[in-house]
Amino acid sequence: VKGRIRGKEKNPQNLIPIVMEVASGMRSKMEIFGNDYKTQDGTGVRDYIHVNDLATAHVQAMKHISNTKEDIVVNLATGDGHSVLDVIHKTIEVSGNDIPYDIVGRRTGDPGTVLAVSKKAFALLNWSPGHSDLDTLIRSAWEVYR
Repeated sequence: VKGRIRGKEKNPQNLIPIVMEVASGMRSKMEIFGNDYKTQDGTGVRDYIHVNDLATAHVQAMKHISNTKEDIVVNLATGDGHSVLDVIHKTIEVSGNDIPYDIVGRRTGDPGTVLAVSKKAFALLNWSPGHSDLDTLIRSAWEVYR
Protein backbone atom coordinates (compact mmCIF):
# COMPACT_ATOMS: atom_id res chain seq x y z
CA VAL A 1 0.00 0.00 0.00
CA LYS A 2 2.88 2.39 0.72
CA GLY A 3 3.75 4.74 -2.10
CA ARG A 4 0.42 4.28 -3.83
CA ILE A 5 -2.68 6.42 -3.99
CA ARG A 6 -4.75 5.59 -0.97
CA GLY A 7 -7.30 7.09 1.27
CA LYS A 8 -10.08 6.50 3.68
CA GLU A 9 -13.60 6.07 2.45
CA LYS A 10 -15.93 8.88 3.48
CA ASN A 11 -19.00 7.62 5.34
CA PRO A 12 -18.31 3.94 4.60
CA GLN A 13 -21.16 1.45 4.38
CA ASN A 14 -19.01 -1.66 3.93
CA LEU A 15 -17.74 -3.85 6.73
CA ILE A 16 -13.96 -3.58 6.46
CA PRO A 17 -13.79 0.25 6.40
CA ILE A 18 -16.26 0.40 9.30
CA VAL A 19 -14.22 -2.09 11.33
CA MET A 20 -11.07 -0.08 10.55
CA GLU A 21 -12.73 3.13 11.74
CA VAL A 22 -13.62 1.50 15.07
CA ALA A 23 -10.14 0.00 15.46
CA SER A 24 -8.52 3.38 14.74
CA GLY A 25 -10.80 5.31 17.12
CA MET A 26 -12.68 7.20 14.40
CA ARG A 27 -15.89 5.50 15.63
CA SER A 28 -16.67 4.41 19.16
CA LYS A 29 -18.36 1.15 18.15
CA MET A 30 -20.12 -0.63 15.32
CA GLU A 31 -23.22 -2.71 14.76
CA ILE A 32 -23.42 -6.32 13.63
CA PHE A 33 -26.67 -6.90 11.76
CA GLY A 34 -27.83 -10.31 12.97
CA ASN A 35 -26.13 -13.21 14.71
CA ASP A 36 -28.67 -15.91 13.89
CA TYR A 37 -27.68 -16.80 10.32
CA LYS A 38 -26.91 -20.41 9.42
CA THR A 39 -23.15 -19.71 9.42
CA GLN A 40 -20.31 -20.93 11.62
CA ASP A 41 -20.73 -18.09 14.13
CA GLY A 42 -24.19 -16.78 13.22
CA THR A 43 -22.95 -13.60 11.51
CA GLY A 44 -23.07 -12.86 7.80
CA VAL A 45 -20.40 -14.35 5.55
CA ARG A 46 -19.04 -12.51 2.51
CA ASP A 47 -16.39 -13.06 -0.15
CA TYR A 48 -13.79 -10.26 0.14
CA ILE A 49 -11.23 -9.50 -2.57
CA HIS A 50 -8.14 -7.30 -2.39
CA VAL A 51 -7.99 -4.29 -4.71
CA ASN A 52 -4.62 -5.49 -6.05
CA ASP A 53 -6.24 -8.75 -7.16
CA LEU A 54 -9.02 -6.80 -8.87
CA ALA A 55 -6.48 -4.61 -10.66
CA THR A 56 -4.47 -7.62 -11.84
CA ALA A 57 -7.62 -9.28 -13.16
CA HIS A 58 -8.62 -6.14 -15.03
CA VAL A 59 -5.19 -5.96 -16.70
CA GLN A 60 -5.47 -9.64 -17.65
CA ALA A 61 -8.97 -9.00 -19.04
CA MET A 62 -7.74 -6.10 -21.17
CA LYS A 63 -4.95 -8.31 -22.56
CA HIS A 64 -7.47 -11.05 -23.31
CA ILE A 65 -9.84 -8.65 -25.06
CA SER A 66 -6.99 -7.09 -27.02
CA ASN A 67 -5.73 -10.51 -28.16
CA THR A 68 -9.07 -12.15 -28.93
CA LYS A 69 -11.32 -9.16 -29.75
CA GLU A 70 -13.88 -11.01 -27.63
CA ASP A 71 -15.95 -9.33 -24.93
CA ILE A 72 -16.07 -11.28 -21.70
CA VAL A 73 -18.01 -11.22 -18.46
CA VAL A 74 -16.47 -12.95 -15.45
CA ASN A 75 -16.83 -12.96 -11.68
CA LEU A 76 -13.81 -11.79 -9.71
CA ALA A 77 -13.84 -13.34 -6.27
CA THR A 78 -12.04 -15.78 -4.02
CA GLY A 79 -14.85 -18.26 -3.47
CA ASP A 80 -13.98 -18.20 0.24
CA GLY A 81 -16.10 -16.46 2.82
CA HIS A 82 -15.32 -14.69 6.06
CA SER A 83 -17.88 -13.84 8.70
CA VAL A 84 -18.32 -10.45 10.31
CA LEU A 85 -16.78 -11.85 13.49
CA ASP A 86 -13.84 -13.31 11.51
CA VAL A 87 -13.11 -9.82 10.17
CA ILE A 88 -13.44 -8.24 13.62
CA HIS A 89 -11.22 -10.82 15.33
CA LYS A 90 -8.52 -10.59 12.64
CA THR A 91 -8.58 -6.78 12.92
CA ILE A 92 -8.17 -6.98 16.70
CA GLU A 93 -5.19 -9.31 16.15
CA VAL A 94 -3.58 -7.05 13.53
CA SER A 95 -4.30 -3.67 15.15
CA GLY A 96 -3.96 -4.64 18.79
CA ASN A 97 -7.07 -2.55 19.46
CA ASP A 98 -10.45 -3.54 20.82
CA ILE A 99 -13.47 -3.28 18.52
CA PRO A 100 -16.66 -2.68 20.51
CA TYR A 101 -19.87 -3.74 18.79
CA ASP A 102 -23.56 -4.20 19.39
CA ILE A 103 -25.58 -7.04 17.91
CA VAL A 104 -28.73 -5.63 16.30
CA GLY A 105 -31.44 -7.15 14.14
CA ARG A 106 -30.86 -8.36 10.61
CA ARG A 107 -31.28 -5.90 7.78
CA THR A 108 -34.16 -6.74 5.47
CA GLY A 109 -32.98 -8.79 2.51
CA ASP A 110 -29.49 -9.60 3.80
CA PRO A 111 -28.60 -13.22 3.00
CA GLY A 112 -26.49 -15.19 5.45
CA THR A 113 -23.77 -16.04 2.94
CA VAL A 114 -22.69 -14.44 -0.33
CA LEU A 115 -19.88 -16.08 -2.32
CA ALA A 116 -18.96 -15.95 -5.98
CA VAL A 117 -17.34 -18.46 -8.34
CA SER A 118 -14.48 -17.26 -10.54
CA LYS A 119 -13.74 -20.42 -12.56
CA LYS A 120 -14.26 -18.57 -15.84
CA ALA A 121 -11.76 -15.85 -14.83
CA PHE A 122 -9.28 -18.51 -13.75
CA ALA A 123 -9.57 -20.27 -17.11
CA LEU A 124 -9.84 -17.33 -19.54
CA LEU A 125 -7.49 -14.90 -17.83
CA ASN A 126 -5.09 -17.29 -16.13
CA TRP A 127 -5.90 -15.29 -13.01
CA SER A 128 -6.31 -16.17 -9.39
CA PRO A 129 -6.36 -13.96 -6.30
CA GLY A 130 -2.99 -13.74 -4.59
CA HIS A 131 -3.59 -11.03 -1.97
CA SER A 132 -7.11 -11.82 -0.77
CA ASP A 133 -6.48 -14.02 2.23
CA LEU A 134 -8.03 -12.45 5.31
CA ASP A 135 -4.71 -11.63 6.97
CA THR A 136 -3.41 -9.71 3.92
CA LEU A 137 -6.74 -7.93 3.41
CA ILE A 138 -6.85 -6.70 7.00
CA ARG A 139 -3.15 -5.77 7.17
CA SER A 140 -3.47 -3.73 3.95
CA ALA A 141 -6.56 -1.93 5.21
CA TRP A 142 -4.97 -1.28 8.59
CA GLU A 143 -2.00 0.41 6.88
CA VAL A 144 -4.43 3.07 5.64
CA TYR A 145 -6.27 3.59 8.94
CA ARG A 146 -3.63 3.31 11.64
